[in-house]
Order: sequence, then structure tokens, then C-alpha cells
Amino acid sequence: MSVNFILVTISYLSSLIANVIVLLGAVSLFTWLEKETERNFIARHRNLVLCAMGISFIVLAYGEAWTNGHSSSNLIGFHWTYLNVVIVAVYNLLLRVKTKWILALTLVLTAAWMLATRPLAVVTAGMYAKLVFVMVLECGVYRFADQIQKTAAMYFVDFTIFSAGCLWLGPNLYTQQSLDAWARQIIALVVLEFAVFWYGRTLYRQNIKLEQFRHDAEFDDLTGVHSFGVFNRDLLRLFNTFKTDQQAYSLYALDVDHFKHINDTYGHLAGNEVLKAISHEIDCVVTHVEYQTRLYRTGGEEFTVILQAIKPDAKRAEEISREIQRAINQLRFTFDGQDVRVTISLGAANVLPDDANYLDSYKRADQFLYTSKRSGRNAITLRGRTLARDVS
Repeated sequence: MSVNFILVTISYLSSLIANVIVLLGAVSLFTWLEKETERNFIARHRNLVLCAMGISFIVLAYGEAWTNGHSSSNLIGFHWTYLNVVIVAVYNLLLRVKTKWILALTLVLTAAWMLATRPLAVVTAGMYAKLVFVMVLECGVYRFADQIQKTAAMYFVDFTIFSAGCLWLGPNLYTQQSLDAWARQIIALVVLEFAVFWYGRTLYRQNIKLEQFRHDAEFDDLTGVHSFGVFNRDLLRLFNTFKTDQQAYSLYALDVDHFKHINDTYGHLAGNEVLKAISHEIDCVVTHVEYQTRLYRTGGEEFTVILQAIKPDAKRAEEISREIQRAINQLRFTFDGQDVRVTISLGAANVLPDDANYLDSYKRADQFLYTSKRSGRNAITLRGRTLARDVS
């Protein structure tokens, strides 16, 4: 076994392993950026962040290739050019980033890649034609990204065409390769793309499972509204915000009157139907008010609405409470041949500067709710004052 063969093998395998690790790391970061929701800047400017990350990665690969070409005298094969890494990165970026900036910047970098690699004096018309062909392929990948990603077969067929165009241009920019070097080049390209495809699909499936787990934790299965856990988290966040910028919020605690009687008389399926209908009516009302609102199921038959960034307007609070009450009062159910009507009791409270704990406002709303219960049910108590019954 010759020293040259050993040198080539070590160089080839080490660069292949390093490229796989780098690409998989980039896929991990890219996938995280696609799904990140906690950081407001990323959530608001996601495509810009993804575009910047992807283009930076390609520029890094070009920079490494240029550095290697000008600092090494013993260049073996094309793997020193990072050509395979660039092909895989550009192809997947064009598929996954939904902004025209990624296409425009990729086209600019592709043209710069050729013009920076070969002196203009030796750039032929044929090389320009190949460059245009590669750029057309890039436009096609971006334009038909959704269709390409529908099946694995379509994905790899298109990748084969795209990579063939890039490899067709490659020899015009770098020293010619031997047949053995071409074989190593293509094998490495296949390994890199399969690694990126498999790893990307694995992360995608994991994200789907995580999203399902998150949905199950954040939403009530029966009514589809937010769960108590989300309510607790949101209330703590709003309380902390209130302490810093005095952005007030209000809580409306609602409970279905005589719900146990409905369950005991007509069964739990009837009770479930009532809860679903009531949550739907409440949500329809509060989503049309001028404030940002969220509805939560905070107990068996208890719901809570949070209205954010409110103005201290007692009249408007009464109007909203009345709208909710009337919407519920208009519901009609038929169980076992009998017409059934339901009502709710409601208690509302605002956050106060003297509140020492984020649960204080919720405790007041809950106390006012039970004031409504003790007042004969189907009643509304706002900030300690029980309203006259609505006779409309």
C-alpha cells in the first residue's frame, strides 16, 4: 500500500467526517431557528434570520476553499474546495427559506464564486453558459420548493439534477480531477446529502411529536381552549409586566350554574356538550372585543378570561360581562326529550398595584364569582359589586 494512497484515504475520510458533522450541526441550528418562539426578534424576523444564517454558512465555505487554495501546495481532489458542502447547503436553503432574499443572495454568491475563482481573462463563453444554467436550476429549486419536498423521490431526483449542474461547472473553476477523484467526490456528495436528508427528517418528526405534546399540555382536550397550566403561566407573565410598566389586565371568572345536576340527570356526555357549547360562545364574544383576550378552562365547569392592556372603564366591563351572559342564556339543549337551558355566574376583578402575588387578582375574581353564586346564580359581580339582573 503506497504512502500516497494512505495520504489520500486519510485526507478524504477526515474531510468527509468533518463535513458531515458541520452540516448536521448547521441543520440542528437551522431547525431550531425555524421553530423558536420564545425570542421575539427571531419570531418576528424568522426568514431574515434563516437567510442570514444560511448565507453566512455558504460564505464561510467559500472562504475556507479560497484559503485552502492559496495556502496549500498539496491539494488532493475537490474536497478542499468544499464544493459538496456548498451544493448541499444551497439546495436545502432554497427549499426551506421562504424569502426571495435567499434566492437573490444565492445567485449573487454563485456568480461571485466563479468570478473570484477564475481570472476574467480565462472565463470563456462556455463557462458563462454553465454558470447561467446553474443559476436557472437555483431559480427552479426555489420556485418549486413545495412540490419538491412532497416526496423523497422528487427531492432526490431534483437534487441529482441540481448537483449535476454544479459539478459540470466545477472542473472549469478548479484543476481537473482524475476518475478516482471524481468517484470520491460523488460518493462524498451522496453521503452528505443522505445524512442531511435523514437527519432533517428525523428532526422534523421529533418536532411534530413535541408540537403534539405541547398542544396536549396547553389546550383542553374537550373544549379546545387553553389549559390551567397556560393560564398560570400567562398570569405570572402579565403580573410581572404590570409591575414594570403598569399595563393593567382584568380577569373574568365564570362557572356553569347547577352543572352537577346536568351531569347527574342527563349523563356526562350531555355535560360535555354543554361545556363545549359554552366555551364556544364565550370565545366568540371575547375574540370580538377591543382588547387582546384569552379563554382558559380553569376547572371542571369553570372558565376564566383574561383581558390584556385594558382601560379602567367600569361601563365597558359591564357591557362585556352582559354580552357573555346573554350569549350563554340563549343556548338551548335537548337531552332525553327535555329542553334544557343553562346559565353562568361571573366574577370580574382587575389587577391592583397593591397585589403582592400574581394569584391575588384571580383570588378576587373567584371570590366575586362565588358572590354571584350566593346572590342566586345567573349573576355578575364586578369588583365586588353585584349587578342588577338583566331583564332584556
